[in-house]
Amino acid sequence: MTWPVARWGDGDGTALLVHGLSSSKEGWWRVGPALADLGYTVVAPDLRRHGEAPKSGSMGIDQLATDLLGLGERWDLVLGHSLGAAAVVQAAVRRPAWAGKLVLEDPALVVPDPDAARAILLADFEHPLTGAAQERLNPTWHPTDCEIKAEALEASGPEVVEAAITDNPEWNVVAETASLEVPTLVVGADPERGTMVPPALGTSLEDLNDRITYVGVAGGSHSMHRDEFDAFLEVVTEWLGRSPTT
Repeated sequence: MTWPVARWGDGDGTALLVHGLSSSKEGWWRVGPALADLGYTVVAPDLRRHGEAPKSGSMGIDQLATDLLGLGERWDLVLGHSLGAAAVVQAAVRRPAWAGKLVLEDPALVVPDPDAARAILLADFEHPLTGAAQERLNPTWHPTDCEIKAEALEASGPEVVEAAITDNPEWNVVAETASLEVPTLVVGADPERGTMVPPALGTSLEDLNDRITYVGVAGGSHSMHRDEFDAFLEVVTEWLGRSPTT
């Protein structure tokens, strides 16, 4: 099938952007052009059961990784957020030559309490699926992100949240992350705002694998590309400028 994707730029480098749960390719509306300005041809797909993608199939991380591997044999840069970052890790472990560099934005590497995660994620659907409601819930987000998120929630639905939890009964890709063979930037949210990668986990990954760099963004939320865009982009571009190629 032809997978639904958004595209930006026509540079010599190639970059793949992978969104998180209950989001969509449109959510990269600022990141995509920014990477295009750095010389990348940027592609962002809708994950299965999201956006314009097919509305069926398992939400298992392995299956999402298979979908990503089908989008291309080699990318110079792959950036994933949350669940999308976990799928990126799995894909990179399965095919080390698939990506030259990885950026993992507050990646969902492990979910120790699935019931609590389900409750938090399903709470998004207890409010009107409108941009205005998202602005009230996320006052630090750009209004465009609020509109896009509302549309993405409506397109995916609570069933996708249930499937993501049910289809990943042992959600843990920490060991896989520690085994990555390419330069990898792990960008963690501020613990005060809730993070999937506490500093202790981030620094332990650095200790286990010298290809991994962990950076915590002060004040950054789980969705840094939405509400701390400038700080997030600065961290990414600085790392890209000094990270070796493989």
